[in-house]
Amino acid sequence: MDFPDFPAASSSDPLPDPLAINHPTLAAVVADKLRQLITDGTLKPGTGLNERDLCERLKVSRTPLREAYRILSADGLVSIQPKRGAVVIEHTPADIENIFDVIAVLEGLAIRQAAQRATDQELQEIASLHARMLEGFRKQDIKAYFVASMGTHVAISRAAHNPALAAAYERLNLQVQALRYKSNLDPDEWSAGVADHERFVKALLERDAEAAEQHIRAHLVNKKSYHLQASAATA
Repeated sequence: MDFPDFPAASSSDPLPDPLAINHPTLAAVVADKLRQLITDGTLKPGTGLNERDLCERLKVSRTPLREAYRILSADGLVSIQPKRGAVVIEHTPADIENIFDVIAVLEGLAIRQAAQRATDQELQEIASLHARMLEGFRKQDIKAYFVASMGTHVAISRAAHNPALAAAYERLNLQVQALRYKSNLDPDEWSAGVADHERFVKALLERDAEAAEQHIRAHLVNKKSYHLQASAATA
């Protein structure tokens, strides 16, 4: 199993406070790496996480690895099962429908509030992320595209200036990152997603809250429909 790396964090990430002390624990670093592997499909839904194999490949002991499992369990990405250990969660069609329905509501509210509350600088940052996403699409660089795409969504949620909304959205969105990444492996779905982004980002930059909410909700409904169809085809 090869462990690919995602590009560096997007510019939507806040600038670090020069006085802040930020020393992530080893468990947090391991959890972040496993999160990436789940997102890009290296660790597929239903996969049991082999402790010995992961310890060797990640060059860590079992203690931080098990702590990382607990972090991912809290995120809703793995379940810790008796005798099986940690297993990557596999969503049922009902799970997919429910999660995307809620995300559509959260993202719709977020972009509406962002259109009303975002600073001009925040909108410029969102426009920059969107441009990077388009560049990734032109180059057919799916990983660079995905980082900028998800960065755009997260930046919009933060620009709403609603901490409760941002926290709820970011946690729930973690649970479908792998699905959102996977949809870009379908060329037609990837192109459709880009067109959706063009519409809702344009409306946001024009501060048209009504249109922005309508377009981003449609985007999430399209994603839900795609994954439900894919799940049915697989079954």
